[in-house]
Amino acid sequence: MPHVRVVLVEPLYEVNVGLTCRVMKNFGFRDLCIVKPRSHISDTARRFAVKAVDVLESASIVDELERAVEGFDIKVGTTGKLAGSRNVVRAVVPPWHLRRAVGCEGRIALLFGREDVGLTNEELSMCDIVVHIPTSDEYPVMNVTHAVAVLLYELSKHSVRPKVKLASGKLREVALNYFVEMLKLLEFPDGKKRKAGLAFKRLLGKSFASKKEMYMLLAFLRKAYLELSKGEPEKS
Repeated sequence: MPHVRVVLVEPLYEVNVGLTCRVMKNFGFRDLCIVKPRSHISDTARRFAVKAVDVLESASIVDELERAVEGFDIKVGTTGKLAGSRNVVRAVVPPWHLRRAVGCEGRIALLFGREDVGLTNEELSMCDIVVHIPTSDEYPVMNVTHAVAVLLYELSKHSVRPKVKLASGKLREVALNYFVEMLKLLEFPDGKKRKAGLAFKRLLGKSFASKKEMYMLLAFLRKAYLELSKGEPEKS
C-alpha cells in the first residue's frame, strides 16, 4: 500500500478540516497537510474531528503547495469542473482509476482545492493525474470532505496485485525532460509544446509505472534523443 498524504489547499471552513481528519481515520490514513488555511484551526475543528483529533494534531501546515507535495512520486489533483477535450490541464480520470495504485509502494499526494474555487489551472498543471467524481447534474458540486471520502475509499480497497515500487518523481521528471528536448529537435510547434509536455506527464502519471518500467522507458527515450540529436550543432 502506498503512503498517502491528503493535502487541503487553502480550506475556508475549519469544520471541513475536522471532518477530513475523521474521514481519513475511517479509512486508515493519517498524513494530512494543510496549505495556507483561511481560518484559524481551533476547537471547532477538534470537535468535528471527533475521535480523529490525533490526525488533526499531527497535521502539518505550510505556506506553499510545493512544500506540501515535495518528495511525492505521484501528485493527484481533483476538480469538479470539466472542460473540453482540448483542455489538457483538466483532462480527467474517474476515481476508480486510483485502484491501480493499490498494492504499489511509493508516496502519493491527493490535492483537494478550496471550497469556493477549487484548484487553479496552475496547481492542476503540477499534478500527474486529475480526478473527477461523476455526480448528478441536479447538484454536481460535492463538499470537499465527501470528495476526500470517495478517493480514500478507492485507495483503501485490498488487492491481490503483487507489490511494485512506484517510479519516483525524479525519474518521471527525467523522462519528461527527454520528451521536451525531443519536441525541440523535431521542431514541434511552439504553441503546442506545453500541451504536449503536459499530456506526456499525465500519461506517465495515469500509468502508475513501476521503477523498473520507468528505467526501460528512459533507456528508449535516451536512445531516441541521441539519435535525433545526431548532427545537431553543439551548444556553446
